[in-house]
Amino acid sequence: MKNDTILAEVVRHGLQAVAEEMGAALIRTAHSINIRDRRDFSCGVFDATGQLIAQAEHIPVHLGLIAGVVSRTIENLGEEIAPGTMVVTNDPWLTGSHLPDVVVIAPVDADGRRLGYVANMAHQVDLGGFAPGSLALGTVDITQEGLRVPPMILVRDGDVERSTLALFKLASRTPDMVAGDLLAQAAANTTGARRLAALVERTGVERFDMAVTTLLTTTEKRLENAFRALEGRTGCFSDTLEWHDAGNDMDLTVTVSLTIADGTLHADFTGTSGQVAGPVNAPIFLTASCVLYVVKAMLDPDIPSNAGLFRRILLKTPERSIVSAAAPSPVALCTSITSQRITDALIGAFNQIRPDRPIAASTGSMNALILGGTDPASGRSYSYVETYAGGQGGLPGKAGASGVHCHMTNTANSPVELIEREYPLTVIDYGLIDGSGGTGEFDGGHGLRRTILVNADSVLTVHLDRTRHQPWGVMGGSPACGSRIRISDVDGERSAPGKSTTRVRAGTTITMETAGGGGWGNGIKRV
Repeated sequence: MKNDTILAEVVRHGLQAVAEEMGAALIRTAHSINIRDRRDFSCGVFDATGQLIAQAEHIPVHLGLIAGVVSRTIENLGEEIAPGTMVVTNDPWLTGSHLPDVVVIAPVDADGRRLGYVANMAHQVDLGGFAPGSLALGTVDITQEGLRVPPMILVRDGDVERSTLALFKLASRTPDMVAGDLLAQAAANTTGARRLAALVERTGVERFDMAVTTLLTTTEKRLENAFRALEGRTGCFSDTLEWHDAGNDMDLTVTVSLTIADGTLHADFTGTSGQVAGPVNAPIFLTASCVLYVVKAMLDPDIPSNAGLFRRILLKTPERSIVSAAAPSPVALCTSITSQRITDALIGAFNQIRPDRPIAASTGSMNALILGGTDPASGRSYSYVETYAGGQGGLPGKAGASGVHCHMTNTANSPVELIEREYPLTVIDYGLIDGSGGTGEFDGGHGLRRTILVNADSVLTVHLDRTRHQPWGVMGGSPACGSRIRISDVDGERSAPGKSTTRVRAGTTITMETAGGGGWGNGIKRV
């Protein structure tokens, strides 16, 4: 058994290296700033049955999404993926995400035997729909959001399937960018497949399979032990997702009850609002991803990301709700907004399970700003997609960080020089907002402000939350300042809704201010 454990640990690090190298290959070959520089993607490695056995530390929201995508895709196809073939899909009820998150899957074979699979999920900058970026507000059906494809062949016998590539190009306002990024995804899988095959060859197939079994069982046991230490504890929390209907502000509720029993976490979202005629709905797989993230973050951040995590978590969601939406509901904001609100509700419930180590709410949104139109300098369409950082909530014994991506997102920012080189945009101002974090014994982090001058008639889409409901503090800490967006043009300055798609003229300036993080503890105790 000792040797099995040692081998499993060696293989775990080898698998992690495979996933990380896939990510490095994708960064080196991608065409868009969104993938190449912002690194909005994740890579995973799977065994021959489609179970996740390793995932690179890329985007947290992708953890529960990419984990089941191989098995779901194979089930959808009704047959195994042929050797030498890569399959592509962006169907949210397979991927668990919105349409721009495109998944490419490749089987790994040697000597006529299936060794496993590699896959990556990457955010394409435009796949059609109402507005540039394919993340528009105003949609009531997913067909309005852009191209949605079932599992299709992208690579066959090592050659690119040109008809599939042409389909993605025809659907996009930035066809060359999308095609280049799709081929980069295929190249990343080629790198991963080669590295996985080499790892199995060094280990031997039987010893590799034994190591994977041990790895998944060990992960399950490690999580079970963490739950058993909290046996019998419960927590319940509700948080608010801001929405509007018929021009009126309204609140949607995410409610979760957590119970730990027999070494298993039961997460019940009964009481959550029903799905709406708008793109804040989330497929159930995204909700599962939020649960996995919060479990890791609150209990054991170093636990490996593999299928063993799923064996000790039971999820219950109301059908046709914003946390378990049914097709064909629109889902564009499921990652940028809904995932963060699900996460905050889960953290609020976990704070009751572990009252000795609560954490305050963070910025509460991925704070997406999307601009697109025709670049007058080149005459070609452009699509700028970026999520803005905010303030981290205060932590036990530590202030929250300022100007960072929190919880379900982990992307980098777009460098100012690249924004101004690639798009008809000028960055006027970029910095932290002093005083925007909640105060306490340990303050929450500050949000940030960026002002952009738009140099071409464009379409603006905004994904903001926490505009009416501030990120909450804990243990007596104060809430943080919320987020807002302002537009200034020839008609003057005005505030814009937190979730909106609108046209702006050349010469317009847009100022995005993101929420800070809530404070931790009573500020009187500060030394």
